This record gives sequence, structure tokens and C-alpha cells, in this order.
Amino acid sequence: MIEKSNTDIRVQLESLRKDIESVNSINNRLDTAIDKLTDVSTSIKSMLAVHEEKIQRQEQIDDVIFTKLKDRADEITDVYRELKRDIDLTEKRLINEIKALRNDIGSRVGVLEKYRWIILGGFIAIGWILSKNLMPILDMINGN
Repeated sequence: MIEKSNTDIRVQLESLRKDIESVNSINNRLDTAIDKLTDVSTSIKSMLAVHEEKIQRQEQIDDVIFTKLKDRADEITDVYRELKRDIDLTEKRLINEIKALRNDIGSRVGVLEKYRWIILGGFIAIGWILSKNLMPILDMINGN
């Protein structure tokens, strides 16, 4: 019975030894897996850092672009205001010149109408005088 018990103990001991080797093998594989996961984690961290840097650089570029767009919009607004002011001034100047020309032409036409009426009145007066005195004037011219 002692021999059987010794054999059982040896079998159990051998079984424990195999279990320990198996556990050691699993531990070694776990250590290898942990090392690989650590490497992967480090790689992911470096990739994230690179991507974060690219994102920050892109945000800076976006800020520059938006600033330039705002500057261009301000420049366009300034140019628009300046052109509008110039157009308004030109329009006022042209309106004033047109009014001055209208007044000048109106006064000239008024003078021409005045002379027309004076000339017409003179012809009417000459015609009336001639109609009343035409015979005596003709007689004077003919010498009778």
C-alpha cells in the first residue's frame, strides 16, 4: 500500500510538474503577448501623436485661410463702399451738370423766342404799315 501511495504521489507529482510547465509555458506566452501589446500600444500612441500634430497643423492652416478670407471680404466691402461713394458723387455731379445745361438751354431758348416774337411783331407792324400806305408808297416810287 505504501508503494501504491508512493506511486500515486509520484504520478501526482509528475502531473503537478507538467501542470507547472504548462503554466510556465502559458506565462511565457502571456509575457510575449503583453510585450507585443505594449509594442502595439506604443505604436498606436506614436501614430496618435502624429495624427494629433497633423490635425493641429491643419487647424492652424484653416485659421490662416479663414483669416485671409475675412481680410478679403473686408477688402471687398471697402472697395464696394468706395465705388458706391464714387458712383454717387459722379451721379450728383452729372445731375448738377444736366440741370445747369437745362437752365442754360432754357434761357437761350427763351431769348430766341423773345427775338422771334419781336421779329414777328416787327413784320406784322411793317405789314400793317405797308398795307395802309402801300398805294401812296407805290405812287411815290412810280413818280406819279
